[in-house]
Amino acid sequence: MQTNRWLRGVLPLATAGLLVCVTGAASNAAPAHGGGAAQAVSTRPTASFPKQDPAQCTAFSKSADAKKAAEDGKSVIGLWTSIFDLPTAQKLYDAYLTPGPVTHTRTSIGGKKVLAEFRNAGETKKAVSQIVSALKNKIATTSPAFGTDHSLRKAGLGSSVPIAWNNLETTPGFIAGGLSGVELADGTSIKDSRAIAGKYSLVKQTVNGKTKVTLNVHRLSLTVRDSIDFCPGNLSGGSFRTIALGLSRLERTPYVDKVRCSGKAKCYYARPALFKVNVPLNDVSVDVTETFSAKAATAGE
Repeated sequence: MQTNRWLRGVLPLATAGLLVCVTGAASNAAPAHGGGAAQAVSTRPTASFPKQDPAQCTAFSKSADAKKAAEDGKSVIGLWTSIFDLPTAQKLYDAYLTPGPVTHTRTSIGGKKVLAEFRNAGETKKAVSQIVSALKNKIATTSPAFGTDHSLRKAGLGSSVPIAWNNLETTPGFIAGGLSGVELADGTSIKDSRAIAGKYSLVKQTVNGKTKVTLNVHRLSLTVRDSIDFCPGNLSGGSFRTIALGLSRLERTPYVDKVRCSGKAKCYYARPALFKVNVPLNDVSVDVTETFSAKAATAGE
């Protein structure tokens, strides 16, 4: 069918595009805004991909060109989010491609499916495993009290976790990707961040006459702050480069209408969509008897 031939032609385009939508393996890193936390804002550029085209993040001179870039972007993104059932990502991109003034407001996202995707991603599990490994090494020297909850943050762990989600068929891969930042049209820069918080405790018990020490890491949560943006961003290659370049330019192209964006309000065709997600993570328990073999025998006496 003609539709199938069209899909075969567009899917490679969309696939390439996701490498950019993630603006990610380098596109945003740190505390944020909205929902209570302070936002990391500066007027200095964040670490990012270097500019890959002279026209990247520069305004279109003709409104017809801007409208076409917006339509092309909506078509490719809409196709991808429809095929892989990513409604949350689609909502964020809808906000991104809705003309208006620059905003520093961060949208909180969630939902059972989205939270499960973040929680169960291999990259998330690897990050948790690395934190637990680091914690095992730390408690071997700090000797925390048994039977008491201790903070990961106070142990110097989890405040900045370099997670980059790579599966572009999932919400984390499509909207977050890796770490960098966004440079807004008003001159401010806002960094991305991933942080894992939680508690840990040591439990000593006797099993079959032998002392066993267990490290319990619980009440874990992952907080992600990121944004949909293409300034800065990896333009990738192939057919999607034109789409990505166009989207980056929309972030710098002024938009005027007779309602919301009159001469007094400075609006743009595309506005980076900042978001935040808080993800409850699974508890982790590991046997650390060997590490505490000598202490376990005398602890609590």
